[in-house]
Amino acid sequence: MHLSSRDQPDTLTAHFEYPARTSPGPAIVIVEDVKLGRSQLSTLHLTLWQGGLRLQAPWITLFVSRRVILAYTTHTNLLTFGGFSLPTGYGSSTAAALPNPLPDFNALKASGIDGGWEENRLPSPSQLLHSLRNWHFYVPRAGPLTPGVLDMWIRAASGERMTQAVLPYVVDSFPLTVHAYLAAPELRELLMGPPSDRDRKPGSSGKNKTSKTNDRDEEGQIEARMSLWFPTVVMNLEVKAALPEEGVEWLNVRVTSKQIKDGRFDLDVLVRDVEGEIIALSHQVALILSMERNTAKTKPSAKTSL
Repeated sequence: MHLSSRDQPDTLTAHFEYPARTSPGPAIVIVEDVKLGRSQLSTLHLTLWQGGLRLQAPWITLFVSRRVILAYTTHTNLLTFGGFSLPTGYGSSTAAALPNPLPDFNALKASGIDGGWEENRLPSPSQLLHSLRNWHFYVPRAGPLTPGVLDMWIRAASGERMTQAVLPYVVDSFPLTVHAYLAAPELRELLMGPPSDRDRKPGSSGKNKTSKTNDRDEEGQIEARMSLWFPTVVMNLEVKAALPEEGVEWLNVRVTSKQIKDGRFDLDVLVRDVEGEIIALSHQVALILSMERNTAKTKPSAKTSL
């Protein structure tokens, strides 16, 4: 909206820093023009404030308002952006292919399960993870298709189609058990237990649910996961292609992590459409903390954060 008069409606890249914890509620974003390009690119600096907000300038209250997100973004018009193109070797590699099998989207919408995929559902007492209820995550029924890789299909719980504007939200939203998918195979078995017959046979009817319950301490794993908070420290986003103006119903997301150590981990996120075209790339740094750190009341700072 800020750059609509310059015909630069699309975010090409974004770098987000999270110096403080956000909370549900009102926020104000202050936008500063760093460089307004005459042709293809403009750069902005954005600051998101919470607490002690005012209805008019200067919008914030000293010693009360908190600066909780900082961002640098570059903007363009992806539909008119032109230049040299060159196919890369990645495009012909197995890593570039959509995960197999492709889902039966109608079956997933109707029942949350098909021959190869199933919805990763949140447990009922998960008010602390209310943000995840905005999504339906569908993961492989047989576990990771590639060791240490989370392949999933995602759609909005509201039924709305996903547009360009929600891509930062897409790349920062993960199923509750994301850590178990990223773990090494031997550790995943310790976390989740041995796979049941239903998990080994994606095409089976799913009648062996008792075995799954006995083999895996699911309630214990969920309780342990609910005690953890995975806050994002830094997030980078690069948009590779423009989604249709009306948005899309489904996106494929692949998540990998190279190391989870000392309470911090990296995430690489690849987003593609149902045709396999790369829509966005993201790299993130996150922490693993106690959920109590997220639920503690935020106290007004005694110092200005300007």
